[in-house]
Amino acid sequence: MRAIRRTPPGRRRDAAAEPLAVLARLTQTGAGLLPADVLESARTLLDRAGQRRLVAPGVQVVALLGATGSGKSSLFNALCGADLAQVAVTRPTTTQPLAALPASPSPEADGAAGRLLDWLEVRERVRLPQSPSWGPAAVGLGDGAVLLDLPDIDSDVRSHRAVAERLAGLVDVLVWVLDPEKYADAVIHNEFIAPMAEHASVSVVALNQVDRLHEDERAAAVADLRRLLAAEGLHDVDVIPVSARTGQGVQELRARIRAVAAAEDVIEARLAADARALAALARERIGKQPERAHAADATTPAALEDAACRAVGVDLVADAVGTSMRLEAGHRVGWLPLRWLSYLRRDPLRALHLRPDSNDRGAVPSAAAPRTSLPAPSAADDAALRAAVHMYTTARIGRLPAVVQERVTGRLGAGTERIYDSLDAAVARTDLEQTCRRPRWWGAANAMQVLLALTALIGAGWLLMLHVLDRYLLLPVNPPRWGHVPWPTVLLLGGLLLGLLLAAVGTVMARVGAVRRTRRVRERLRHAVTEALNELLGTPLEQELARLEEVQALLDSLCESGRSAPGSGDAGVGSR
Repeated sequence: MRAIRRTPPGRRRDAAAEPLAVLARLTQTGAGLLPADVLESARTLLDRAGQRRLVAPGVQVVALLGATGSGKSSLFNALCGADLAQVAVTRPTTTQPLAALPASPSPEADGAAGRLLDWLEVRERVRLPQSPSWGPAAVGLGDGAVLLDLPDIDSDVRSHRAVAERLAGLVDVLVWVLDPEKYADAVIHNEFIAPMAEHASVSVVALNQVDRLHEDERAAAVADLRRLLAAEGLHDVDVIPVSARTGQGVQELRARIRAVAAAEDVIEARLAADARALAALARERIGKQPERAHAADATTPAALEDAACRAVGVDLVADAVGTSMRLEAGHRVGWLPLRWLSYLRRDPLRALHLRPDSNDRGAVPSAAAPRTSLPAPSAADDAALRAAVHMYTTARIGRLPAVVQERVTGRLGAGTERIYDSLDAAVARTDLEQTCRRPRWWGAANAMQVLLALTALIGAGWLLMLHVLDRYLLLPVNPPRWGHVPWPTVLLLGGLLLGLLLAAVGTVMARVGAVRRTRRVRERLRHAVTEALNELLGTPLEQELARLEEVQALLDSLCESGRSAPGSGDAGVGSR
């Protein structure tokens, strides 16, 4: 028998209540990531915890659970000190749960016990006698505990088994009643005891009918049962050999159950154990999260960016910016006699709805830019983009459990369907340097072109006048000369040739500027595309992975939380 060592009530209550607070946080954070049935079970548990605390916080319910023939009803009578439950050779004997109420509780405690049994839907109730009619000189488990005799957990009658399973999930203290013949039964351990390993702090194991064993057989059976329980995670559960027929061990069992049930935080401990068991199930369902996908192929984001830029036409827009700048430069620095030809070419930015009107120059681009007229991506570019999106997503979540991959991909699906709209809007909002001031040298070059054109016109007019005077008025005039060349010819040819040379130089300089602008705009467009991809895929994916990390941390916190309990473990139990 283990010696009881109390811990401060406040400390125990805080430690026990913490798993439920973590579970409440888990239901909020895990929405969409955890399986729906796990989330529903968590919400049900939180709701049940609130109801249990309100119904009868000062009353504890202890249930005897066991397989057919384990002698639960006989042990129930032995603990009660009276023949209250029906005992017979035929099976099953117990068809409905039977509650044994304290002999003389206070009116408040009696009312609380009644409300609690109503909540548990236990209709059959008996009152313990004031003094035992047989067996050890003790009655029941105390004024604040109700003892339940449940139907067989392995009953062939499905309704009986359902009642036992339901109440096993609601009572505060679990007393597993085993017998020498079936204490190692795989069905009992695998389907009932092992899944309740988290409830070791509120569990007691009784090996009944030990009067049928010799002393050495009894010791071997107890040791073997302890080994089985330890392998299933119930290391700190006491195994108490008992005989309901002879009364052997009944007092020890009663004292052990009383110690567990009378602990101040037993209700919270049971609820916390439920939370840990649910967390263990959730962690098993979603799997253990591997390391974050920072080790994903570094080329995958770049491949996605390249595919998106090709699909949305970044190069097309950047080249159009360069072409537009060259056309506008032609309007300003081109050779004046042929400058009109540049107006015959259509500005590609206007065709794409990416160039503001001339009267909008200097205005700030609107954040809500209109849609562009970029051509739809080719089938090859569209397929490449979708493949890149899939590869990027897979690289980030490919090592996650399949069930989590499916949920994350489903939550990202809506974003990927809007990818072209978002990319088009990103291009439309990008500064293409169409509202900035023209280079200053354009004005100077244009003034020089006008001056040279006027010079050529003066020379041409002078030559025309000399021709008219000589041919029609017979007044030969000898014009001034620059060397051997008449000045009118110098003015005409000089104005034309210098204008042509200036246009050639201006065109080269404009092309250099257009190349630089094209490079800047291309980088700006790629940055805008990257931001749009981050908004659609990167950020939501990071948020989902962060949520998954938080869910995993909460599950780990629940599963690894202290399992010390009333009367056992570090918080409440000393050494044997």
